[in-house]
Amino acid sequence: MTRVKQTVSRQAPWAAFGAVMLIANVSCGKMPEAAAEVKLAPAVQIAETPSITGKVTLKGANAAALRKVVDVGGNPFCTGHGDIIDSTWKVAADGSLADTVITVRGSQRASNVSAAPLVDQTKCEFVPHTVSIQAGQEVRFHNSDLTFHNIRIARYDAQGKGANIDNFGQPSRGDENVKTFNTPGIYRLECDVHRWMNAWVFVHEGAHSAVSGTDGRFSISRALADGEYVVEAWHPQFSQSITHTVTVRGGKATADFEFDFANAHPSDPF
Repeated sequence: MTRVKQTVSRQAPWAAFGAVMLIANVSCGKMPEAAAEVKLAPAVQIAETPSITGKVTLKGANAAALRKVVDVGGNPFCTGHGDIIDSTWKVAADGSLADTVITVRGSQRASNVSAAPLVDQTKCEFVPHTVSIQAGQEVRFHNSDLTFHNIRIARYDAQGKGANIDNFGQPSRGDENVKTFNTPGIYRLECDVHRWMNAWVFVHEGAHSAVSGTDGRFSISRALADGEYVVEAWHPQFSQSITHTVTVRGGKATADFEFDFANAHPSDPF
């Protein structure tokens, strides 16, 4: 289900441009996929308490060399916010790697989930760059900029290509769309107006997931019974995830993950 809040545009030229652009997208085979019926697993109460914590690092790369300023092509609105840093790699000097999704296989869906997370378009960037939700959860997409944006959503697959499933135009500041993601998987977000803008929505089967911060650390904030679990780390610049088997004792466990830059995609995977 998609809920839409649209304000009256005060930027008629941008709105007209956006309408033309979206029509062109559809004519080029970018019609959203028909929604498929998905039977969700039952949701249960899962205590909000940290269970698995750890850190994600990247080896074999110079963090400073990976920091790149985006060429916005002289866009008058976007240049007014200063340099925009390419979001492909967020690596600290010590190798701490952000925007890695950590999941627990066999995770259950939680009935006590918080409100839909927000993905904002602000200062010509998607913020945050990566969100992780459980199947059946909503995501709010918002435009905080005084310029036209759109959100094209594509399903990611192992070949780095995916079918487009939705495309929301947001011509005015305050415009918002709410989308429910019922099917587990990885979804790429792009703005066709500002091609450097991209982000990720990771839809896990259940509630046991987390995204690493700028310090590389993560915390899966849902309770787990004692036992062995397969824990997986995914980052969009690697075709292969890293998996560890961890043992939870007393409801707690740690798991650290290290990606090797030598195994990264040679370029953007999309």
